[in-house]
Amino acid sequence: MQSGWRVGSLLGIPLFLDPSWFIIVTLIALSDGWDWQLRYANWSQGLAWGAGLITALLLFGSVLLHELGHSLVARSQGIRVHSITLFLFGGMAAIDHESKTPGQAFQVAIAGPAVSLGLFLLLQGVRPFLIPYSPPAVMLGEIARLNLVLALFNLIPGLPLDGGQILKSAVWKLTNNRFQGVRWAAKTGQALGWTAMVLGLASLVLIQDGGGLWIALLGWFAIQNARHYDRVTTLQETLLSLTAEKP
Repeated sequence: MQSGWRVGSLLGIPLFLDPSWFIIVTLIALSDGWDWQLRYANWSQGLAWGAGLITALLLFGSVLLHELGHSLVARSQGIRVHSITLFLFGGMAAIDHESKTPGQAFQVAIAGPAVSLGLFLLLQGVRPFLIPYSPPAVMLGEIARLNLVLALFNLIPGLPLDGGQILKSAVWKLTNNRFQGVRWAAKTGQALGWTAMVLGLASLVLIQDGGGLWIALLGWFAIQNARHYDRVTTLQETLLSLTAEKP
């Protein structure tokens, strides 16, 4: 069953908002609003907080386009896309089944980062035409930077990130075994997740950096999802190994 609230559809793909989405939007809006109120003395309090909220919404608009990139490439391969959900850690497209070849799997995986990188380049190209340090220039600069971060972060080679899907397709191509590809990418995702958790908690405890908690949460999310991929792959392999016998 699909969780969250359906808020419409985009190109025929249902769009859902998970309750956790409201938490991260609020945190981003407050963080940017507070920072810009202190940094730009000529901005009023209302302007700074309003710009923070708009930036948070534009960021998730970028995440939505990132997931739409995956979805449209998958749909071009005849794969049904059930929904796109925005949540605490970004977005996720729910598809009917995986690509049939490693080449097609790579195309689906790389589409999202390609969209984010394209948005970064587009917004960077627009910025010179705006008044420096004006709200539009500052907001577009922040969204451009975050799209670059989104593209690069998602290329980290571990599931559930897009880089993990790319690693899966590469191993699948080399071994001619999709299960091996998933297993390698899942194990890498778990290792990276544990590393993020340790570094994040160490940063939180040793230097009282609040950002360490967010890194630790991202690590936890990666571990849980990588384990899920691993379990599903084991189940699929087991089912395929079963043979029916005549009574």
